[in-house]
Amino acid sequence: MKYILGFRQYLHSPKSYEDLKQIIHGQKKYFSPDEGFLTIVAVCGDNPRDFLEDEGLRSSVAFYDYAPWEESAKRVAGVFARSIHKPQRVQIIHYNERPLGLTYPLELLVQIANSLNAEHLAVSDSDFQLSYSEIRRVYDHHIANADPDEIVITYPRRQPRSLDTERYPINRWAMEDLENMYIYFLSDLKVLNSKPDFQSGLSITTRAANKILNFDNVGSWIGNLHMAIQVIRNKGRLDKDFVVKTNVQHESTINFDVQCAKIDQLYRYYMIPLSNIVELALEHPDKYLMEDWTTGMSKEEIAETIKKIEAMNRRYLEEKIKKHLQKK
Repeated sequence: MKYILGFRQYLHSPKSYEDLKQIIHGQKKYFSPDEGFLTIVAVCGDNPRDFLEDEGLRSSVAFYDYAPWEESAKRVAGVFARSIHKPQRVQIIHYNERPLGLTYPLELLVQIANSLNAEHLAVSDSDFQLSYSEIRRVYDHHIANADPDEIVITYPRRQPRSLDTERYPINRWAMEDLENMYIYFLSDLKVLNSKPDFQSGLSITTRAANKILNFDNVGSWIGNLHMAIQVIRNKGRLDKDFVVKTNVQHESTINFDVQCAKIDQLYRYYMIPLSNIVELALEHPDKYLMEDWTTGMSKEEIAETIKKIEAMNRRYLEEKIKKHLQKK
């Protein structure tokens, strides 16, 4: 297969089961194998075997249950690439019964793309914040503009940045912006000029880009951010201005604790504390923060929003240290 479309999915709720059905039903219409596409769903959480049987979907998929192994992404990818069958069907890989974060499924799909020598790899969230048709539009744009042997990564630009904010104690748009600042400072400050949307839930990489990616010792939640940093550091091209329409996000696996864990992992891997990022954001909000939440706000109001994130993140870290000490 020349092109891979990979979905990462945490199967655990009625909505996630409906999303899986939608992936399977829409595959042939939007990403037909006759056009060279291979569709893979990297699943953690519930084992989907019974669901596929009960819904009459078993004949539409090839199912691989690797969860009992609890093996590394690299090992699972190698075994899958050697045993792949019925590629015209949706390939479902159940890799673990526990949610392992965002890095594992990303690394798994990158390793599979490398093993199969795929020209391009798209990795998407499975919640259909971007519809099937929008994912296909982005993929067509990427294929038309990226040579597979050039290091290129495509991040579409959401309009609007639709985010689930229910039960969220902080401004999620501001939090995303602070996370994105790590990419700016660890790769290329020129990227700042256009404020790319690194966390749209969809990325598309070329074969050359996949070959340079390395996720060794990368935290469980920061694989996507780390991928962007690696591509830019290797003089790759960032395709960042293709605009997509988004659906309302009703359910997200990224809660406040996960976002704090992302910041903590970025600090541990790159040794840049959040306080440094916050200081720069407050000094130059126009340069670092997106207008979809700052428009109409005073500098003081923006500072209050950012400082609240910093304070709550500090409390998260204090609680984490306290729990760690209690275990000793």
